[in-house]
Amino acid sequence: MPYHKILERQISKFSGGELFQAISTTYTHSDEDRALLERSLELSSKELEEVNKQLQSERDQIEIQVQQRTQELKAERNKISVTLAGIVDAVIVVDLNHNIIIFNKAAEKLTGFQLSEVLGKPINQIIKIFDKNTELPPSTFCPVSSDDFEGIVYSKEDLILTGLKGKQTYINLLASQIEEGRDVNLGCILTLYDISKEKQLEEMRLDFVSMAVHELRTPLTSIKGYLYIYLRDYKKALDSKQNSLLSRINISTQRLVSLVENLLNVTRIEKGTLTLNLQPIDWVQNINEVIAEIIDQAQDKNIELNFTEPTKPLSHILADKFRINEVLANLLANAVNYTRQEGKVTVWIEEKGSEVITHITDNGPGIPKEAIPHLFTKFFRVSGSLEQGSKGTGLGLYIAKSIVEIHKGKIWAESEFGKGSTFSFSLPIV
Repeated sequence: MPYHKILERQISKFSGGELFQAISTTYTHSDEDRALLERSLELSSKELEEVNKQLQSERDQIEIQVQQRTQELKAERNKISVTLAGIVDAVIVVDLNHNIIIFNKAAEKLTGFQLSEVLGKPINQIIKIFDKNTELPPSTFCPVSSDDFEGIVYSKEDLILTGLKGKQTYINLLASQIEEGRDVNLGCILTLYDISKEKQLEEMRLDFVSMAVHELRTPLTSIKGYLYIYLRDYKKALDSKQNSLLSRINISTQRLVSLVENLLNVTRIEKGTLTLNLQPIDWVQNINEVIAEIIDQAQDKNIELNFTEPTKPLSHILADKFRINEVLANLLANAVNYTRQEGKVTVWIEEKGSEVITHITDNGPGIPKEAIPHLFTKFFRVSGSLEQGSKGTGLGLYIAKSIVEIHKGKIWAESEFGKGSTFSFSLPIV
């Protein structure tokens, strides 16, 4: 007979009360020893019953706790589901392999896909993300980090999302992760902000500004031309007061023409229609040419305008001459305008690696530290004493920055209030 059958039969006998009988027939010692053994066995049996009751009680408590925890988890899950459903921005969550595990209602509306169609599928099979004309891989816009970092891992504005049937939407994207992500197979949380309406309104605004500026440009050109001809032919016949009035009209016309041109440039920049005609340029010679146009303005204020030419030959730069001269002329004019009488403006250049850097330094009043981060934004004007000497629109530095960046360069400013400023920009060499 197998051993486990023998063991089962013996246990059955003992449980049926035959244990003491077996002991009685096999144990022939004194009655005292027999009584002691029977009492020990009775105590062991009671202890086992107590342990069994205690284990049963603990098991019941654990089951209750498990049920409570399960209910709490269900409540939390439902709370998260309701919250995600009520969020107006699209939320997509992927696992460590970039497979979609959460896809809220706003994500369905944004992409055109239903939850049942995307759950468990790789995100790059459902949506495509483009930065202008370049497609971004999931590893870029939804990186899965191997460490325990918690927070934002990627952020980008003005992206294009392509969803069902090629539907395109302008979005701002924010990707984040949680510290416990690797433990729960959660790779990345994407939040997608639909900015299509804002982009549409922006396009309408730019179209209106562009149309209005073009309408202004035609009569201004006529006024400027007629005024030039009148001054050329009749200036000598006019007295000093009449010439002064016409000179003021001419200056105001030039300012208005400059404003119109700046607004046109801004609309071209923001619509991405500002084109460049790149060509190799002898930068040293070009700077001398632009300085020659500004020198009279500097001499009117007795400002010393110097160009420190490099001692070694400089590589040619690759740029659109007309556009980059707008930048140079704007920076030189600003330096002269904001520098006091009998001040000094110095231009110097250097070649570093694959770029040429141009510096324009003045000993004017300088720029407050808190204003420097805003210098290259649209319509920004430094308030206080610096604002009093200028009648600009606050567009010049914004346009300069945009033109330099289109050339794949950089522009920046350094200043110490009360001691002067240095504006610098870099351009790639040929």
